[in-house]
Formats: sequence, C-alpha cells, structure tokens
Amino acid sequence: MYSINALETSSKEDDTKWLTYWVTYACFTIVDFFCDFIVSFIPFYWLLKCLFLIWCFAPLANNGSTILYNRVIQPLFVKNRKSIDEVLNKAASGAAGLAKDVAGKAFAGKSE
Repeated sequence: MYSINALETSSKEDDTKWLTYWVTYACFTIVDFFCDFIVSFIPFYWLLKCLFLIWCFAPLANNGSTILYNRVIQPLFVKNRKSIDEVLNKAASGAAGLAKDVAGKAFAGKSE
C-alpha cells in the first residue's frame, strides 16, 4: 500500500525510499534462498528474519534498508556493474532466442 501511495505522489523522496527497500528486500531474499540450508540451523531464525525485515521498512529516516543499500548493495553494484550488465544481456539474448525457437516450432506445428 505504501509503495502505491509513493508512486501516486509527486515527491521523489518517497519513491526513492520504497525502491531502496524493495532492492534491499530482493537482495536479502536471494541470499536467504541460497543459504536456506545453513540458516535452518540457526535458532529463532524466523524471529530474527522478521525483526530484520521490520527494521528494514521501519518509518525512520535511516532505516535498515537505507543503511544496507548505501553501505553494501550500492558499492557492490557500482563495482560490478559491467559484469552484471554482461550477464543480463546474455540472459536476455538467450531468452529471446529461446522464445523465437518455441514460437517457430509452435507455428510449424500448427501448419502441419
């Protein structure tokens, strides 16, 4: 709800705040997904995860998502931007090629 409200206002500040949160949340979710087997051994992990997420979206000027984005995510992204762009371009090219192959086979199958 807050994200939609931020989009509907003319202020850029609230948009930046919520985009920062969602980028931080996405990065955390990726790490959480791949480390699931490790974190399953941490007692009270779900409670800690819940508290972490509350800290990230707390209505404070410097909440967790702002701090993590500015100190961890942004520097890593800036440092690895070229590599990230290359990987995304390869993935997009591969997906486009796959879509063409599938569409071509589907069209060929209908004409038979």
